[in-house]
Amino acid sequence: MPSKKGVRGERGVPGPPGPPGPAGEPGAPGQRGAMGVTGPRGATGASGRRGATGAREAQGPTDTVGPPAGINAGRGQIKLIADVDRHITRIYHELDVQMKRTAQIQVELDDLRAKVRRLMGSST
Repeated sequence: MPSKKGVRGERGVPGPPGPPGPAGEPGAPGQRGAMGVTGPRGATGASGRRGATGAREAQGPTDTVGPPAGINAGRGQIKLIADVDRHITRIYHELDVQMKRTAQIQVELDDLRAKVRRLMGSST
């Protein structure tokens, strides 16, 4: 048969705490915090010494016109002129397309202006 516990009486003042237990294992490292504001840029350091001057090349004649000697001037110039000519032809084509489109818009605006004038004349 289970025994009944009696009613407890008033308790006294608690005693002092006991000594601390042994230290446990260190925990896992936490998440890293956000990066702080970047500090100001430091002062510029002293300039280094200037490097040695390189050897000078032979100077070509000053009275010639065109590319420097040794380059196949004929073929290079012809290719360059052909490229420029192609670019100019493309520009002319683009300008022609733009001028035709401008003319179309002008016709549409003239038609719209005529309609507006007709509406203004009928409303007064």
